[in-house]
Amino acid sequence: MVDAALGIIGLWAAAYLVGAMPVTWLLARAVAGIDLRRRGSGNVGGSNVARQLGKGWLPVVAAIDFTRGAAPVLAGQYALGLGEYGWLLALTPLFTIAGNCWSPLLRFNGGRSVGVWAGGLLAMSPLLFAAAFLVYLVGWLATRRSAEWLLAVMVLLPAVCAAWPEPWMLTAAPEQLAVYTAAGAAIMLVKRLLSNGEPFTAGVPRSTVLLNRLFRDRDIANREQWVSRMPGRTG
Repeated sequence: MVDAALGIIGLWAAAYLVGAMPVTWLLARAVAGIDLRRRGSGNVGGSNVARQLGKGWLPVVAAIDFTRGAAPVLAGQYALGLGEYGWLLALTPLFTIAGNCWSPLLRFNGGRSVGVWAGGLLAMSPLLFAAAFLVYLVGWLATRRSAEWLLAVMVLLPAVCAAWPEPWMLTAAPEQLAVYTAAGAAIMLVKRLLSNGEPFTAGVPRSTVLLNRLFRDRDIANREQWVSRMPGRTG
């Protein structure tokens, strides 16, 4: 029992460190010598990488984030033999999400963790991951509104997980997946609202900024104006 507890604690610590590693920030530094916090949206996630380095980098970032979300779960399940602690394993990617959202290596700056969240789901149920991704993809192709469709998936997915037939699961029960997806979505929504500690946009009512952050994941309605700015961040 003590060994299992130590294994879980060590796994959670490792998951947090995996999330806190600023991979996209380092990538942008290495490839183009830029600080993502000073460019475009100021976010260190995949969308800003694609904007600054080119769309060809988006699949690379997505693969990295999916791996970071999935790896701690799979390591706990297969390498550490902690499969009987399903609830504790299901919580593991939440530490990766938190580390990615507020990395101490970036002065508690970070990305939105959508890819990490999706990677955790992929490790626990590939079918649910595929269903969620398909809904998002169809919605995005129809409207070209990424943030809004991600919000819809984040809100609806926990209920879908709870109702999903258990035989279709891989390594987690429906209620475990429902808690994971709901808690992960809550962390990401808090990140949206807090952004990266930036001041509210001048000339825009605070309530409008918060609604824009919640639904559009930016402070203003005009996307092009937002992603073309140069945030005044310190390194």
